[in-house]
Order: sequence, then structure tokens, then C-alpha cells
Amino acid sequence: MAKILTVAGSDFLPQYQTGSARIRETVQNKSNVMNLNFTVKPGQNTPREGSEIIFKDGSRFLFGGYISRIQPEEVGEGQLFIYAIEASDYSYIFNNKVAARAYTNQTLAYIVADLMGTYVDASYGFTVTNVATGPMIDSITFDHISIRKCLEKLQKLTGYVWLVDYQKNLYFQLPSADAAPEQITDSSANFQDISIAYDTSQVRNSVTVIGSDDGEQSATTVAETFTGDGETRAWELNDKPSSVLSIQLNGVTKQFSLDVNERDTDVFVYSFSGSSLRLTDAQPTPTGSDTVVITYYPRIPIIAQSEDAASIAFFAAKDGGDGVYQYTVKETSVTSKASAAVRAVQELDEFSMPLVNGQFTTRTSLLSGGSIFMAGQYLTVNLPTYDIDTDSAFLIQEVNVTLEENSGATEYIYQVRFGGKLTGVREFLESLASETSEVQDVTQILTLKQIADAAAVVDDTPTHANFTPPFQYGPAGSPQGVWGLSEWS
Repeated sequence: MAKILTVAGSDFLPQYQTGSARIRETVQNKSNVMNLNFTVKPGQNTPREGSEIIFKDGSRFLFGGYISRIQPEEVGEGQLFIYAIEASDYSYIFNNKVAARAYTNQTLAYIVADLMGTYVDASYGFTVTNVATGPMIDSITFDHISIRKCLEKLQKLTGYVWLVDYQKNLYFQLPSADAAPEQITDSSANFQDISIAYDTSQVRNSVTVIGSDDGEQSATTVAETFTGDGETRAWELNDKPSSVLSIQLNGVTKQFSLDVNERDTDVFVYSFSGSSLRLTDAQPTPTGSDTVVITYYPRIPIIAQSEDAASIAFFAAKDGGDGVYQYTVKETSVTSKASAAVRAVQELDEFSMPLVNGQFTTRTSLLSGGSIFMAGQYLTVNLPTYDIDTDSAFLIQEVNVTLEENSGATEYIYQVRFGGKLTGVREFLESLASETSEVQDVTQILTLKQIADAAAVVDDTPTHANFTPPFQYGPAGSPQGVWGLSEWS
């Protein structure tokens, strides 16, 4: 297929240094970057920073963006220059446009269209037809931040993700991932130089959650009996009471209260902050024939424990031990066993499996026709030789593309970096829809106003007067002597 390479609309393909193109595509809203070299002889066009650059192979857009850096190198004495070019994709423009705007009760699509229409000139040619309507946003403020930061803020708030393609189409859609064109397995012959590393520094597959020190109320009551001895007026309970049903003295129910609410008519009070029971001051001390029985709902400790059997089996097979990675979470905000159990499961979902960092190299001659690896795709990997013995999905985080161009034929070499949590394909796709972050919003926009200030200056001709000595000091002196400008006579 014929290639097209233009800079600011001019054909630069004849000046392109064959095989010099390097294209890096990444996720996480970072600009894609292309590096290549141009040779420029006297009289030929010279590339300029800020110029639009488009590189195509037939109908395939290899890159589209703006030249962000140029480094010329002279070869000979003015005979030839080699220009090392670095270009950023079209989202580069969003770094240089600053918005100061606030919205209430508007959809994602409305806000994005308004930002683009207000702060990004139409001459750039961006389209917003691929921006989803999205959710209704109650309130959001952009206080003098770049359009890129605005889009990132909207992404965190809504969970939708954005990108700009090489044809200036702005996308803002629900998170999803297209499958990579091919899977990586032990039996496939479509890759070379693969490496996979595991990060187990945060792995936890046996999680215990301990909640509030106050515990929670037990579902069953307990009764404790104390026998008088003629001296004891206070007793320590086995547990802290959540609520007291009754207190009896020799089988007769007596009036009682919390110690902080003690009344003159109370016989007993029990501790608000502890686990003690006592007689009020007006009551006689029980003797050996007296018995005190308190019936209450105790507060029991909030503790829950959960394990991930699949993770334990994985690490037992991998490390040769029992595979258990224990971890304890202490959170006073957890006030029930049910919420402690939920918290434990959340911890397992996040950390039960290791983080995987992998990369491999492939080329078009190893791939089926039309296979193109791109950042943002999900890659299915099944490599028992690397302890991945089920179909597991990983996000392709970065792709570096180089071109081998020989005798008019082009072979694409892909260096693919992938990673994420070791998880199944279904779980990976489900997790995409839940990746949202908290957004700290501002409530006001600072504004700048130009203030016109004017002043009139009148320059009059100076006047002077001559005085003849002798000069006299003092308030009544005439002519008045000035210290340091007169001398004694």
C-alpha cells in the first residue's frame, strides 16, 4: 500500500528517512508520540514546530498530530540537514487551551460540546459526534484548567473514558475494551521475546476485618448472677451491655438506669462507657444471703474473616508453601459483622491476586492478516509455563510500533506491554464499568479583569529666589539659615 506523509499539507514522503519512524501509543490519556527523521537538502521544505503531521499506510492512519519538537543536525557544510522530529497526537492541543466555566444539571455531552465549542477553535477540525450523552451532572466547575484536565475531571466523575483518534474524532464513552486481534498461548507461534513478572507485594488472600471497639449488639441475651458478701457494692460484667432488660435483687426486679442518667429512685446503675454494675449510694450492701441477677444484651466484638480459595491454591502451587497471605484491617467505621464481611470481600477483590507486568514482541509476519495490536485493547493470555493456566485478560498499556521498510515492503514490529491483576476475562470486563474516582470540585471561579488607570502630569517652569547673607537661624530668622547649607561668620 502506498504511504502518505504530509507536514502542514505538503508532501514530505520523499524526505522521510526510511525506517526511522517510531510510534508509541499509551493508555491513561497520555499523548501518543511519533519520532522520525527528515532529510532536507538546500531548496527543500523544512518542517516547523506546531505544524500538523499525518502519516498513513493506504487507508490505515499510522499517526496524526502536531510536531512538538525538532532537532536539526547538519551533515557536511550546508549540504544536508537531518531533522529529528517528535510529534504528539491531536490531544496535544488540549494542553494549551484553558477553561474557566461552571455547569449545573447538564449532561456529559452538553458539557464536552460546550467546552470544545468555547475554547477550541473550530478551525482545528475536531468532532464531538462520538461523545455519549452520558449521565446528568449536578454541578462541576473548571477553574482555569486545561481542556485536557477538564476531560480528565469529567472522566473521574462519570466513569466514562475519552480519547482522540488520528482523524480528530473525540470519543467519550462508557469504559469498554476491544479484544486484541490474537491471543497469546503456549501453542501459538505469534510472539517472541516474551517476559512476565509478578508483583506480590500487596497480595492478601486471607483477610480479617476488625470493626469498632464498641462492638455490636448480640442477638441473644445473657444473665449473670452475683452473691452478696457484706462488702461488695459494684460488680464487673463479662461483656459491655448494649441494652439491659432487667436487674433483680433476691428475685425482685429493681429500678435501674445508665450511670449518666442516674435518678434518686434507682437501685442499680450500669456503666455507659464500661462493663460495670453498682448499687446507688442510698442502698444497703448485699449480704451473703442476697443475690443480684442482671439480664442484658451484650456488645460483642466486630470481627469477620474471609479467604480466597483460588488465590491460596495459586500461590501454594507457585511458591510451594500453604499459599496463605494474611492481612488484618482495623476500621472503626465498621459497626456490624455484616459490614465487616463486606469489607473483607472488597479487600480480597482488590488484592487477592498478584499484579502482572508483561511484554512481548511480534511482527506482521507472525500474525494473521489485518492483526493490529493497539493500546487499550485487552489481551487474553494462557501460558502455563508462566503460571497462567487459564484464559486471563490483561490491559494492553503501551504499544511501540516500528517499521521495517525494505524494497517497498513494510513489516510492522510491535513491542507490546501489558499488565494488571491476574483475573479472568469476564471479571476483567466487569471491572471496567466500576472504575470511578472521587472528584474534589471547586465552588468558585477566579476571574481576571483589566483595570484602566490614567494620570495627568503638568510640568511647570521652575522658579528661584536669591537671598543675600548674613543668614539667621531660628524660627524668626530672615533670611532663614538652613543647616548644612550655611556657615558661621
